[in-house]
Formats: sequence, structure tokens, C-alpha cells
Amino acid sequence: GSGDMLETPFEFEALPGKGVRARIGDKEIFVGNALLMEERGVELGRLVDGAAHLASEGKGALFVAKGGDLVGMLGVADTIKEGSAEAIREMKADGLEIVMITGDSEVVARKIAASVGIDKVMAGVLPQLKAEEVVNIQKSGKRTAMVGDGINDAPALAQADVGIAIGSGTDIAIEASDITLVNGKLGGVVDAIRLSRKTMSII
Repeated sequence: GSGDMLETPFEFEALPGKGVRARIGDKEIFVGNALLMEERGVELGRLVDGAAHLASEGKGALFVAKGGDLVGMLGVADTIKEGSAEAIREMKADGLEIVMITGDSEVVARKIAASVGIDKVMAGVLPQLKAEEVVNIQKSGKRTAMVGDGINDAPALAQADVGIAIGSGTDIAIEASDITLVNGKLGGVVDAIRLSRKTMSII
């Protein structure tokens, strides 16, 4: 009812690449992806179909479990930054190969990638493995620039030859990067690379 108060969680814990855990009253609450639910022995039942429907719309599914029982599902989606498709088109025109590395599911990642013109997708990559994917690209003899904004991106930003942080992102991402885009727009990546090339040609 209208008089109900939200209870304060305690024992809050972030589970990288999976979700979060907390305790509310005497119940343990988990909010996270299917991998987390599988680990905790929570049956998804008929919500599997709902999750597939969300994926077809480019949304990830977050499941909510209370005391070991599934109680709900949330659909979450990244909003694509304005000008992203144009920026990617310009980077391709400049001869750059664009790769999306994400923890999102294959279906969701490919839908988002297609909408902005990215052809190569590495999906379902756990946070700690993003940097390893950058290493693999470097081992193939390519110079890498990584663009990111979150705590999960920080190791990959540090590993890349050039780390580019979106200025509206987390402090740790900004700290790990070489370049910070203050306005948070992807067009700044194009400008930064073109400016760097021009600078080196003058030198």
C-alpha cells in the first residue's frame, strides 16, 4: 500500500559480470543475469521466453531472486549516444577496424552493433577478460585504441595502446585512460585520432 516503506538492504555486494547480492531482513536477494541465477540454483522457468523476447528488442534481462525463488525480471538497455553511427562511419572511412567488446548477450550485442554499423562483435565477455581480448588483438600485430566509460573497462583501457575514456564515465575509467573526452560524445574519438595523426605528420 501507499504506507509501505522500502527496506534498507545490507551486506551489499557487487558480482562483476553477473549482478549484485544483498540481504533484506532475513532474505538474501540476487539481481543479475541468467549466469548468476544458474550459479545460485534459481529456476528461470517461463521467464526464459520473456528474456528471449527482451533480447530480440535489444534489451538485456535482469532476474530478481529472493530467498532462492525467482520473483521478477527487468529489461535493461543501453541508450545509443547521439552521433555514434556517424562517428563509426567516419572511423571506418579513416581505415580503422571497429570491434565491440561487451558483456551483453550475443543477440543484444549484435542488435546494438548493427544499429551503429559495427560488424565485428565479441559478446558475453566477462569484465576481467576484456583486457585479454585487447591483448589478443595486439598479438595479431595491430595497434589498439579502446573506448570505454565503466569500471569494467578500466583494465582494457590501460592495456590498449591508447585508452580513450568517455568523460561522463567513472573515475577509474578516466584514470586508466590516456585521453578523456570531456563532452562524452563519440565524435571526439574521430577528432582525437585525426588530430594525433596530423600532429605526428607535422613532427
